[in-house]
Amino acid sequence: MTLSPPMRFAALACLCLAFAGCATTPLDELAEPAFEMPARFGASGEAATDSRWWTAFHDPGLNTLVERALGNNFSLASTYARVEQARATLASANADLFPSVDASFEQSGTRRSNNGASVSGSTAGSNGIVLDQSGSNWSETRTLQFSAAYELDLWGRLRNARSAALFDARATAADYQAAAITLTADLASNWYQLQELRARIALLESQIQTNRDVLDLTTYAFKYGQSQAADVLRQRQAVESVRGQLEQAQASEAVLEHALATLVGVAPKDLDIPEGDLIELPALPDTGVPAAALMRRPDVRQQFYSLAAADRRVAVAVANRYPQLSLSASVSATNDSGDLFSNWITQLAANLTQPIFDAGSRAAEVDRSRAVVAEEVADYQQSMLEALQETEDALTNEYRQKRYLQRLDEQLRLSRESVANLRLRYLRGATDYLDVLDALLTRQNLQVDYLAARRQLIDYRINLYRALAGDIDSLPDAGIDNPRIPLDAAQTEDRP
Repeated sequence: MTLSPPMRFAALACLCLAFAGCATTPLDELAEPAFEMPARFGASGEAATDSRWWTAFHDPGLNTLVERALGNNFSLASTYARVEQARATLASANADLFPSVDASFEQSGTRRSNNGASVSGSTAGSNGIVLDQSGSNWSETRTLQFSAAYELDLWGRLRNARSAALFDARATAADYQAAAITLTADLASNWYQLQELRARIALLESQIQTNRDVLDLTTYAFKYGQSQAADVLRQRQAVESVRGQLEQAQASEAVLEHALATLVGVAPKDLDIPEGDLIELPALPDTGVPAAALMRRPDVRQQFYSLAAADRRVAVAVANRYPQLSLSASVSATNDSGDLFSNWITQLAANLTQPIFDAGSRAAEVDRSRAVVAEEVADYQQSMLEALQETEDALTNEYRQKRYLQRLDEQLRLSRESVANLRLRYLRGATDYLDVLDALLTRQNLQVDYLAARRQLIDYRINLYRALAGDIDSLPDAGIDNPRIPLDAAQTEDRP
């Protein structure tokens, strides 16, 4: 059976439409992990997780600084500005699905000279612009025109471009949430490093006083011939060593205060830092099911939305190889005498454009778009693996750090007994002073290590909260107007 030309065109259009539809991939297939997802994490607690995860520490000083940072941090404000840009791009892509309508109005005047020539506007005399006073040779023309244009989205090019813009906007919004989580985690980590340094400074000052007391006793014993000069010199060296550590700790404290001020969004030295302390950890949070925990993370969602946008751009590239049909219409009225609306002219037009030869440019763009999808697929799968690793690492590190602290606690107990025993033996002349000094320095180093280990344990819990964190509710707009176009305004599945 021979098909008529209209039927052949319709069959060709249906075939091209099917090809264009196959250019996109369902979202559930894009989101599928390429590896076996574990059924559960290596450990889990029972405490509920809050979107504002830092409040689990019950630390008023930290809460105050985080709230200020979320409202004032300039890097976060910059990220939110990119969200606004993506929303505007989405609005523009959404507008391409609708007709465009323009209106224009033109008025002109023409003066006819005595010899019959026409002069528009005015004539220039020796003293400037001179108008014809009589007005009898002037005629006016007014033109009013309305025009409209609309592209028929035969192959889904515009709809897939809109979907790509939608996913781009969602990816940017997820990136904003990820930036906020990174900001809060960095601030919390710096905050507890500051608390460790403050505790270390207090400890070092106490150690300096202890070493001075020992130096006084050693000097007294030397005067009465009960110790040697070398013992006094060694103890003086011990005092100066701790003083040097104190200087370094005080410098680090000032640097951390400057870092906190920058994160909060104020100049160094202008931040009134509240009081704080090295806290005891709250109960371990419920880690949940890995598959659900991963998609709750903004950075993983950002990678997925970027992948979905790249997939939709493949469909756009494919559709650019097919004909484009545009419709236009205009209505205009011209008047050079009386009634402007008495003489209307209507024009209708259809424009069909088919690429014939482009030296393979459009085909190359399709190949490039598909390669971008392959890149985004790999990045998305890698982001899921890294998210699993971060959670498992945080759980393992916290468990081992707690055991390490138990060992340090036992070492401190033993070192305290050792110092007391050796000091007594030294006073009785039963041991050398080097043994006493070595035991004393060992105990002081263990005290510093214990503070650092406590802070490291808090850091591991911060890493766990960061790995499990979802969107932060009610984020401030960082001084930018709230978005007028919701991200869910368009369909997530736009296939021809």
